[in-house]
Amino acid sequence: MSLLKNIKILDLTRFVAGPHCALVLSDLGADIIKIEKPQKGDDLRIIGPKVANISLWSAVLNRGKKSLSLNLKSEEGRKIFLKLVKGADVILENFRPGVMEKLKLDWNTVKKINKKIIMARISGYGQNDSAISRQAFDATVQAETGYMHISGHDNKPTMIGTVFLDYTTGLNTAIGILAAINS
Repeated sequence: MSLLKNIKILDLTRFVAGPHCALVLSDLGADIIKIEKPQKGDDLRIIGPKVANISLWSAVLNRGKKSLSLNLKSEEGRKIFLKLVKGADVILENFRPGVMEKLKLDWNTVKKINKKIIMARISGYGQNDSAISRQAFDATVQAETGYMHISGHDNKPTMIGTVFLDYTTGLNTAIGILAAINS
């Protein structure tokens, strides 16, 4: 029996931190429904290296997930998503701050549909201040926090060998979701 056998998660994430979080929860048995943009899919699909035109990043971080293409900017896509919210336990997203509000999929909206829903929101700089509503990427945060300086040599800042902060963020978000599920 898996730890999260009856848990359904709507995964709206892209790139690394969010997909890694959802992967960890999938590995623990959660049913992950990955919501992707029509035509393009998850932005992670464009990152190389690729084998047979499939991004290895996407193949690894999205394994074990079901995929659904929805245009959340359309009324029909939004209605379908809100129907899924009724039967979900968790919404996981890592859009820039304000995107969920623009899509009319903010906390107040989804909470009215499902009073038990958990909403996990990953952002590098917080959710409330419009001055910091920019997207965070691992390399940017490594530079801003000084990680590149301490990993470089001869005064040449160097990115750590992997997206360490994205993986750490994904794990910490998964821990937060597990705590919320069990509270």
